[in-house]
Amino acid sequence: MSVTVLMKSAVSKTKHHIQELPEITIRQLEVFRVLCREQSYANAAIELKTSRAMVKKVSDDFEKSVGLPLFEESADRTLRPTPFAQDLLSKISPLSRRLRQLDDCVRGLHREGRIVKFAAAGEFFRGGIFTDFLARLEISDCFRPCFLRIEANRSRLALLNAECDVYFGVGIGASDRLDLINLCQVPWHIRAGKKFTGPLPTAPSELPPGKWWLSCAGDPEVSDKLLGDFHSLGAKRGRILTGSRDPSPAPDDLIFQHETTRLHEGEDAWPCYRFSAVMRKQHPYSELLPRLTGAAIP
Repeated sequence: MSVTVLMKSAVSKTKHHIQELPEITIRQLEVFRVLCREQSYANAAIELKTSRAMVKKVSDDFEKSVGLPLFEESADRTLRPTPFAQDLLSKISPLSRRLRQLDDCVRGLHREGRIVKFAAAGEFFRGGIFTDFLARLEISDCFRPCFLRIEANRSRLALLNAECDVYFGVGIGASDRLDLINLCQVPWHIRAGKKFTGPLPTAPSELPPGKWWLSCAGDPEVSDKLLGDFHSLGAKRGRILTGSRDPSPAPDDLIFQHETTRLHEGEDAWPCYRFSAVMRKQHPYSELLPRLTGAAIP
């Protein structure tokens, strides 16, 4: 829908008179209004049920149309409307009020059924720790969940671009722009090589030096820290098993494989990975964070 005539009238009295204003759409005005309120591309994307990239594209197109900067982006990526944008918003208030009324109606319809997008890597959709935790999580009174498969190497980008609201995984490291909620420990399955002899060790100090491996999960720095935890408890010369170009375990080596087929309760004798949920900081669904924390296993 074109609102060129309305926009020409709206801005004609401002000190920035716009000549030959091109076609402008209701969608551009809607994105502009939500961005002024949310001051974040990602938050606006959630409100508008679209992606961060699409919100930024629509905003950039609108800015080109009016010919003047609309937002200033700070170091923490907060958007601040320019004086021109604030003036423009006030001039289109009649249309803005109608859009707000429509927005309030939509919010009312979805107040008890907002969609929350949960994401995890493919391995977690085969049952076990992911589905067991979701059964503990109480959100049905205010959210309708949907599920996305997003591999771990794209998790941070997907969260920051509002492709998903919560990402679940193992071995996820902390980030300045994301909230990390540790949900439970992930137990080990210790697999002995065919030529391993003797009983399985029961503590890190009993591991045979240089003859044991930890499977890699999530961020490499998390695996490195976990290896350091083993060493600090008396284990010697362990290695990370990445499955890439590294040497393969010998037939008499021990391999610690993280077990994601069940939700683990209680403490483990060994340092363990954590199963975690990650959300973008200042997410508009603020009530999700305490619910995730409340469902965690100490």
